Amino acid sequence: MKILIAEDDYVSRLLLKKSITKMDHDPIETKDGKQAWDMFLEHQPDMVITDWMMPEMDGIELCKKLRSSDKKTYTYIMLLTAKDKITDLVEVFDAGADDYITKPFKPDELKSRIKTGRRILKLQHKMNEKNIELDKALKELKDTQSQILQSEKMASIGQLAAGVAHEINNPIGFVGSNLATLNDYLKDFNKLLDQYNLIKNELKNFGITNLPDNIKNLFDSIEKFENDIDIEYLKEDIPELLKDCAEGTERVRKIVGDLKNFAHPGNEKIKLMDINKGIESTLNVVNNEIKYKAKVIKDFGDIPMVEGFSQQINQVFMNILVNAAQAIEKTGEIHIKTELEGKGVKISISDTGSGIDEKNISKIFDPFFTTKPVGKGTGLGMNIAYNIIKKHKGSIDIKSKPGSGTTFIIRLPGK
Repeated sequence: MKILIAEDDYVSRLLLKKSITKMDHDPIETKDGKQAWDMFLEHQPDMVITDWMMPEMDGIELCKKLRSSDKKTYTYIMLLTAKDKITDLVEVFDAGADDYITKPFKPDELKSRIKTGRRILKLQHKMNEKNIELDKALKELKDTQSQILQSEKMASIGQLAAGVAHEINNPIGFVGSNLATLNDYLKDFNKLLDQYNLIKNELKNFGITNLPDNIKNLFDSIEKFENDIDIEYLKEDIPELLKDCAEGTERVRKIVGDLKNFAHPGNEKIKLMDINKGIESTLNVVNNEIKYKAKVIKDFGDIPMVEGFSQQINQVFMNILVNAAQAIEKTGEIHIKTELEGKGVKISISDTGSGIDEKNISKIFDPFFTTKPVGKGTGLGMNIAYNIIKKHKGSIDIKSKPGSGTTFIIRLPGK
């Protein structure tokens, strides 16, 4: 299999070449996106592994250009990136990449991802050899790709979250511990200040004029400094500042914990899930997508637990909430309501966005259907959400009108 490498860093390019050669594949090297495009046209490789940040033409632009080519056979594209935000990863897939790997990468991880790409390419070649209709073959290929990529993407995010949790929880732990110790120290300092004040008051009662000049001058200097720094205000404000810092570290700890729970790597097991807590956890994860666009109004009811895969259910909430925020042009509201319905749970998520044209409502859950501009959406989010809810023996419906916002209604059986 011919694999084109587009990487401007010599060390990374050498490591890629070495790993690919060990797998008995044929590497083709380039230093930037522009050269990569020329080499692609010349060699017609089966796979392209490209860095994001490069001179002449970056990886995202190269990816879009590759996808617009008229090459008859499919090219599998893997993008290398040091970026790790969810919004960055979305941009990778929106550009047409099949997979990504974060820098610095491990050879074993690269080998595994190349094997995944090879399996997908073999599947397509096999279908072509059997003369399956083009539309049917393309649909099956994309469906297979979307499931594999979704699984790998969530696992990678989960690994990232676990690493972030480990790296952040350690410093947060000793920051929290130090703040508690500082608070104890402050109490001791306040007790000492009280003792100083007792001495100062006794000196006043004794008569300041009876003291030696150097003691009187020192006494005046201390009183002036206390007035300058407003000692009484400091005694009140410092504990409040320490309290705010402690609350802030706890907030960071909670966000990291929610992210870790949201995309935990490994084989998730069926378990009882608190839907209200799941929504709260998801809101913490997507807060950056929503906070500048919408005010979130929650109306949580007293509902039973739901049995299922909590990570997958939270992914449904994430897809709907992010879409709701994107549908709001400037600012608006997102209403979330949970309630008991029979023995099950009903979840309604409404936004005050632009709404959906009636002719498109029936297509919302179709794979690869999107109303977003080209390059801005894959059309997989709602299809994945639909399949997850169906897998949990529930239902998902949509109500919308142009200019009147959109409401998603999810029903899940209670336990």
